[in-house]
Amino acid sequence: MENNYLVEEVPTDEILVLRMSVLRDGTPSQDPHYAEDDTEGSINLGIRESGVLVACSTWLPRPWPLDQAAPATQLRGMAVAKHLQSKGLGRILLQAGVVRATSLGSTYVWARARDNALYFYERNEFLTCGDQFIDEATGLGHHLVMLKIN
Repeated sequence: MENNYLVEEVPTDEILVLRMSVLRDGTPSQDPHYAEDDTEGSINLGIRESGVLVACSTWLPRPWPLDQAAPATQLRGMAVAKHLQSKGLGRILLQAGVVRATSLGSTYVWARARDNALYFYERNEFLTCGDQFIDEATGLGHHLVMLKIN
């Protein structure tokens, strides 16, 4: 199934509905915007099915908190439409983002991962770092995750 999907760059205004329906569902926040959406170098990657955006992720240049001197890329807001979760789309987006981060010279790719997504990141060779924290917008437990790029 996953070989049929292409990753493309998508404008921020096109990903807000998907962010809202997946990442804000059941949380106190009803705002799918991130302050970093307008950061220079920030891009959104997306996957469409029959022209409809079904998966998205945001990537921005931002230092890894545990090695501020090294160039790094932060992944924010990965969302896959609920009916397509666990079908490999998240992995496709993750791989495309890591390829892009590598091409930009990043030493790390990192994210603030929801605890219920840690297994996904660990399966994709990310390390879980530090203690759990509660994300202010969602009220959910998170951990930092990191992939060191060779």
